[in-house]
Amino acid sequence: MSNYSSEQEFYPDNCDEEMSILDILIVLAEQKKLIIGTVLLFTLAGLLYAFFLTEPKYSSEVQMMPLTSSVLDNGDFAVQMPGNIVSGVIMSNATFDAVIDEFGLLKTKDGGSQSRITARRELEKDIKVDIDKNNSVITLKVDAAEPETAMKMAGFIYDRTVGTLEEMGITATISNKDAYLEGVIKKKINEMEKNTSDGSGSSRITSLLDLYTMLTQYDVNRKIKDKSPMVIQLISPASLPDEKAPQGRGKIVALSALLGLFCAVMLAFARHFWKSSDEDAATAEKKKRLRMLLRS
Repeated sequence: MSNYSSEQEFYPDNCDEEMSILDILIVLAEQKKLIIGTVLLFTLAGLLYAFFLTEPKYSSEVQMMPLTSSVLDNGDFAVQMPGNIVSGVIMSNATFDAVIDEFGLLKTKDGGSQSRITARRELEKDIKVDIDKNNSVITLKVDAAEPETAMKMAGFIYDRTVGTLEEMGITATISNKDAYLEGVIKKKINEMEKNTSDGSGSSRITSLLDLYTMLTQYDVNRKIKDKSPMVIQLISPASLPDEKAPQGRGKIVALSALLGLFCAVMLAFARHFWKSSDEDAATAEKKKRLRMLLRS
């Protein structure tokens, strides 16, 4: 007895920790039927949801690459367009509204109607944009109940995005150049008027040549507006999917089982402490009063 007491005094912390772990294991062992039943119940619920409540869909992808440098080749006008801007245009409300109107997504399957905000929220779940950090390739993935719808929707979103980006690029780049050239032309005209009043012939000729150069550049700049600037290079167009996209059913079942295990452990400890509290007179009196209040 004396040796045991001395060991208890010498290793008090280790003994408490060991007993604490043992207490947990004992509670889990006592409530093993509850734990197993709860986990099985949650797993079964996850299976039912994964196989009967998740709608199988088809996925169609479009791969594109935005231009990251200005290129002027064979008269084609290129505009810088970072990948995050392309992604923002794809996921914008304007693009969503165009898709909703084009494919009649305001109508529900049962023949009813839904608000545009609800339609946007549902559409957002079916559209995913991924940007590769290494090569800047943008992958647009669209899910739909029918393979033809998925392909048409992906192609429509791409065309809509390219049109929007072209307008953004041509407006941002050429408008600034127009303003600069207009300012230079006005300055040259003022110089010509001043040189005319001074009577200097060589200065008038120089100003006239400079004005002609500026007008030529201005005319070329205006003609560029009639062309479509290249902002995105299409790598892989939308194709018709021949099999359904994975719905992540295994993940749903696994997460359901983990959630069931967590809830089962919590419930097991709550049940254990509820039963063990009857040994304490004060706690038993509180439980009795609680039952009376709930019944009244």
